[in-house]
Amino acid sequence: MKTCKTFIFFIFLAGVNAQMDISFMRFYSDESSFLSDIRLLSTQRFNIPHIQVFYNSNKEAVLKEWIDIQGEVVKREVLEYFNEKPIRKYYLNNISKPDSVKFFGDNEPWSQEFRKVLDPQEKNYYTGQETVFILNEADQLDQIRFNTIQGFSYGQISFFYNHLGLLIGEVWSALPEKSIIRKYAYSSDVLTGKKEIREYNQKAEQVSYVVLSQPPAGSLYKTKPPRSGNRLDEVSILLEDIRSKDLKIPFDVFIPKTDYDLMVLTNGDSLMVHLKDIGQQNVKFSLANERGQLTMPTTRIKAIISKYGEPIFP
Repeated sequence: MKTCKTFIFFIFLAGVNAQMDISFMRFYSDESSFLSDIRLLSTQRFNIPHIQVFYNSNKEAVLKEWIDIQGEVVKREVLEYFNEKPIRKYYLNNISKPDSVKFFGDNEPWSQEFRKVLDPQEKNYYTGQETVFILNEADQLDQIRFNTIQGFSYGQISFFYNHLGLLIGEVWSALPEKSIIRKYAYSSDVLTGKKEIREYNQKAEQVSYVVLSQPPAGSLYKTKPPRSGNRLDEVSILLEDIRSKDLKIPFDVFIPKTDYDLMVLTNGDSLMVHLKDIGQQNVKFSLANERGQLTMPTTRIKAIISKYGEPIFP
């Protein structure tokens, strides 16, 4: 059994090394020893609970594993850095599924919104603060907790779900007094797709109400929907919109375009056409520089290429 565990560990280590630029590892008896950098010898870690820490080439800890007395991984912690500063941690359970994520810094969006509704008389130092996202057993967001750099929690957001797993509410609470400063109530109509959002302040007064509904598919297109049902044909609509409005694209791009669609017949002939409609039995079109509408059986057509170079038939 011990040989099997060792083999599995080295397989895992190889995978981690490939993904995280692992350069070396160290062992510690507990979290306090890790923070103080009081290390264990590799031979001292057996048959005792300990922490093994993996480092990258910059000597930054990128993975921490808590090991029990049987040598099993109890939990894992993955760390990410930007400009040599930690920006987030992932806490993984014993089956490598995340159960929480920690972000560092006062520019985290949820914490910024939370502080907007805090009592302005609150005097906390938010630089270097932490935002912890905690998941429930269904891998849904269960709670967001905000901590100062000193480790004190100054607020939290709790999420509530119904029996279908749909979000039905949020409660924003200031800590440690646990006073409610915001509430959100959500309702969803599965049949119509309509969603309602109500916001309440600390006095339980409704301060906003929003209704979201999904428009009919036909109203989403400013020009007619794709002619053939081919999803690639939607590109034509977008490109035509860009050209007709002379929209400025903030990067270099070449959009190929001819004046007409190309129809290739089964006998090898090619026609430059303006495509009108593609049906199950026939294709309606007009020839280049000619008036009038023509019809061609689909059995005589080998392929149709749009003026943007897209295959739209078959």
